[in-house]
Amino acid sequence: MNKAHKRIGMLLIAIIACLMVIPVFEPLPEVGGKSKVQEHPPKKEQVAKKENDRPYPDPSDMRPMTGHYYLYSSETKRKYPDLRKYKDVWIRVSILGARAYVMSGKKVIYTMYASPGAIKKNGESRTPVGNYRIQEEAGEVFYNNDGVGARYCVSYHQHGVYLFHSVPINNFNSGVKAGKYHYGYKGGAHLTTLGKKPDSHGCVRLSVSDAKWIYEQRLNGGLPVGSKVVLKMR
Repeated sequence: MNKAHKRIGMLLIAIIACLMVIPVFEPLPEVGGKSKVQEHPPKKEQVAKKENDRPYPDPSDMRPMTGHYYLYSSETKRKYPDLRKYKDVWIRVSILGARAYVMSGKKVIYTMYASPGAIKKNGESRTPVGNYRIQEEAGEVFYNNDGVGARYCVSYHQHGVYLFHSVPINNFNSGVKAGKYHYGYKGGAHLTTLGKKPDSHGCVRLSVSDAKWIYEQRLNGGLPVGSKVVLKMR
């Protein structure tokens, strides 16, 4: 082996030795590397995002969303207010936030779990956003031709098409039986989504107790025909 070959050999050995001591770094998340933070966001961040979908914070006495919570009042300590004692009463609905707020001017006087219209593939809700008014149509119970219906209905758009009403009921003995009614359908589906996500065909679902209160306030003049209803995505 001549001197030139020896030099080349020594150079290759030196290059290999240098490569062995260079540290290898994983790609950063922002340039395409895998990251546990990206794939599994912390629970606190998930909660914060949901709260950002709501225009007002939940009061401290909101009922835990466990058991048959969809039958009862959304707030556990505050009694339902008599809306006849308030001025400028209206309802504000947050579709993505899954809340309905009974307002007096700019003040929230009661917060309700809600389940407005499900989100379609184009990102729109089955519940139309906009400004509407409480209408004359109201009733204690209804069933569609497929046997699915609801209790305590109050119309706010298209005269009986878009309503505030309870979680669904059915007349084919499916779901959760409470009193003389069967709630939910397809084995009780569409009950525990209340307050968690938009899920209806277009109406604004409320708990049975909250829907009854809104219905009674509609009849006694606390929420008269013409009261404003505002629906927004957030």
